[in-house]
Amino acid sequence: MSKGNLTKPNFIIGGTAAGGTSFLAAMLVQHPQIFLPKEMRPEPHYYYKSWEYEKGLDYYLEKWFPSVSRNCLAVGERSSSYLFGGRDVAEKIAFDFPEMKFIFTLRNPIERTWANYRYTVLQGLEDLTFEDALGQEKVRIENQTGIWAEIQPHNYTGRGFYGDLITQFLESFDRQQILLIKSEMLASGTDQELKKIYKFIGVTNLGFNAQRPPNHTSCSVVNPPLQMQLRDYFGERFDKVIEAVRKEEDIADFEESAEDHRAIQQLRDNMKGRKENMPESARKYLKDLFSEDMKVLESLLDFEITDWK
Repeated sequence: MSKGNLTKPNFIIGGTAAGGTSFLAAMLVQHPQIFLPKEMRPEPHYYYKSWEYEKGLDYYLEKWFPSVSRNCLAVGERSSSYLFGGRDVAEKIAFDFPEMKFIFTLRNPIERTWANYRYTVLQGLEDLTFEDALGQEKVRIENQTGIWAEIQPHNYTGRGFYGDLITQFLESFDRQQILLIKSEMLASGTDQELKKIYKFIGVTNLGFNAQRPPNHTSCSVVNPPLQMQLRDYFGERFDKVIEAVRKEEDIADFEESAEDHRAIQQLRDNMKGRKENMPESARKYLKDLFSEDMKVLESLLDFEITDWK
């Protein structure tokens, strides 16, 4: 099938990880003039993951945009890795879609780093404390090999240098093609922020009121090493099992044996609903770390970030 016969995206929710992209996508997918893939997990990450990109543009279009209604004026996807991919990702997208529009949701980088760490623990990919993970971040990144060298699950702070990363995108795209949304404002003033987004991607408001999705983000892990063991046990099933447990959905389809039943119970017991506070020593470290990049970022924004400092 040639590229000309495939529906092409005209906007991307490109980041940041742990910055509100899933919430935004869940709101936008309800709009009758917007197409987003119904399958939200896994995200495409086509322009970020080399092994996906090697499959070619037709594969990307066929997999993620196979059946777009004629009523859709905006066709997009969400890959929270794209902003982190910086210059490399921007150049790849610009080659295929030079007119692409981007929505980047930016969350306080200090809080985003903490949320990123907590999510990585939840995913069974981290057994260190937050302070130790930050202290060993550079060495761990350097020692990562294979696909992990690209995914960089332990690079918690690198995804928060928004000023530098956006500047890299501006080497390939005009500023008018990038909409920066403050994640905290998206959460507290959702309707107003959605109006900005609707206008940016060219759809009408139509008096449309999207329903807020359930919040499943506050779960913490009691025993990180056990979480890693359970990830190894479930293998490729782990992501779907953990989502079902988090959302308190029926998990009968995942219980293929008595061992599965026990492992799922362990997973339930290892996840608690209370969100833990960030250690103050880590907060001070991150505040100092991001201070210079925030100065760069402020020149690119049309909203205040004094509450981030």
